[in-house]
Amino acid sequence: MMAKKNMKRFIAIVLGTTMAVGSTMTAFAADLGGDGEDTTTSEQGVAEGEGQYEGGEMKYPELQVSLPTIPAGTYNYIADPNGLISKTTGEDGTIDKYENSTFTGSTGIFFLTSTADDGTKTYSENSAALSVTNENAQDIDVSVKLEQMQEGDPSIQFAESATFESGDTANKLYLAITDGEAQDPNIAALSANGVATVKTKVEGVAENYEPAYSEQNGYSYEKKADNDLAADWNDCSFNLTGAINTAAKWGDDVAFPTIKVTWSYAEHRDSALSSDTISQAANTVTVTDATVTGVKLVKANGSEVACSSGTHYTFKNGVLSVTASLLGNNVGGKLKVTLDTGITEEIAIQ
Repeated sequence: MMAKKNMKRFIAIVLGTTMAVGSTMTAFAADLGGDGEDTTTSEQGVAEGEGQYEGGEMKYPELQVSLPTIPAGTYNYIADPNGLISKTTGEDGTIDKYENSTFTGSTGIFFLTSTADDGTKTYSENSAALSVTNENAQDIDVSVKLEQMQEGDPSIQFAESATFESGDTANKLYLAITDGEAQDPNIAALSANGVATVKTKVEGVAENYEPAYSEQNGYSYEKKADNDLAADWNDCSFNLTGAINTAAKWGDDVAFPTIKVTWSYAEHRDSALSSDTISQAANTVTVTDATVTGVKLVKANGSEVACSSGTHYTFKNGVLSVTASLLGNNVGGKLKVTLDTGITEEIAIQ
């Protein structure tokens, strides 16, 4: 009897041990997976991380500038060297030819300066001033070009100023672009070659932009709302002005030149060149901290021709000299001057 009890106890111990070992093996097999491979994604105390780059230096938006919408007739002008308008103006200010109009100035050239709500018109030696506002962070250069589209009477000469010397009886006409500043005005007069250009720098206002992020632009500066602007935007204005030599003899049926005015802009860049214009009479430009490596002529029709060093131009001791005949034959075109700094600058031919 005792032997049978001991045997039963032994069998129970063996079965219990077997079941315990079987459970452990089952759990171990589950950790390894069905084929015995480890399916855990990390180890205790170890993890991986990925780097995400937010981008380079934050940029301001591309330039956006609205050039002025120029009303038709803004640059039409009346030439009255013989004072016919004033001679036909009544004591009450009425003018036989120009009803509801007022003429001011004594230069003999008149532009339609303004039209009132009641239709009354004012004429003066200055055309209506038009403006460009720089609503950018970057500085810009605004250029205005006055050019002769169709020549007038062969007797007409272009004057360099609105003042004519005593005793001068030549048939001279003065037409110019100006910013109208009372002191040190920026001004360029139309000359015999038929082109005049002025350029002025208009500073941007970086403080009127703030950092932002959008799906479309990523990280970039965006313009603040109008009521959050830190400062006023900067602008510039230009108008035409004119005069005519009233001491000259002006006959009947004199044809006057037809003109064209073109506004343009570009991001400002400090120039290595002493001037952005060149002419047959003033055919040299000083170059600072750079060497001229090439020059191209851009004709008035837009075609480009490479210029030859020694034939069409020379560069010596920091001075670029261009053949006068090349300039005289290409008024209204421009030169593209390439420098050893990798920058190409343009010079208008006047």
